[in-house]
Amino acid sequence: MWIITLVMIMLVALPLKSSFKSVFDHSMAMEKLSGGFDAGLAGDMGKSFGQLMSSASTGGLLLVMAGFLLYTFFAGGLFTRFTTAWGGLKPTAFMKASTQNFVPFLKIALLMCLIIFFYTSLIIGLPAGIMLAVSEGSIPQTGLMIIFYVIWVLGLPVWLSVADYSRRWIAATGSRLAFRALGAGFRALGKRFWLSYFTVLVILILNVMFVCGSMWFTAWSVPQKGLMIFLFFLATQLLFLVRLFMKAWRYATVSQLAAGLKV
Repeated sequence: MWIITLVMIMLVALPLKSSFKSVFDHSMAMEKLSGGFDAGLAGDMGKSFGQLMSSASTGGLLLVMAGFLLYTFFAGGLFTRFTTAWGGLKPTAFMKASTQNFVPFLKIALLMCLIIFFYTSLIIGLPAGIMLAVSEGSIPQTGLMIIFYVIWVLGLPVWLSVADYSRRWIAATGSRLAFRALGAGFRALGKRFWLSYFTVLVILILNVMFVCGSMWFTAWSVPQKGLMIFLFFLATQLLFLVRLFMKAWRYATVSQLAAGLKV
């Protein structure tokens, strides 16, 4: 999973790096950027800046879409590993399980995205729209909206648990019926709601803390040259591996909670 992800990122990053180098090479722009982003450079670069931003945006969008599909694919192998192959799973068997479960897992992922979209519209969009209408177009009160943001975050473990229980059910039964799997996911959550909720909530909080810490590290620890660049690369890859283990941790935990449930 790490190797495939690294290759995917490099396929986008290396051409983008070449584009930046061709624009900034033999100029004073890099020295200006070393102290922070200089908005004046956008005007100096002209069309080149627009082309770079277009390439960066397109590359970022492709990475997001590819990552979504890639980790939906990998989830098939992970849930099989934690459901029916606790004794071990060879790489070939892992890839086979990922391939077999990809389509139903993708359906579940898309359905959950749709559910979370309506959930977001109900919890955040509707109150924001009402307050905007009442305040006659002015910005809604930040303090009041924070309450709805907190409610939205506290509701996420419910949908994550349902999605994980549904994928676990598919891995355990071999069924390809996404709607039936979602029904099994809701039933499994209902049987162990509070244990499932607080377990996934704790894991979600730890994941968010880890991601924020990783972003802070990469933003403030970028080296200039030499051995430190290589050490920085190793550190970021180690952080990414830990992130993969934390994702697998949630899958394994939900699979263990579902063990023994008849849904």
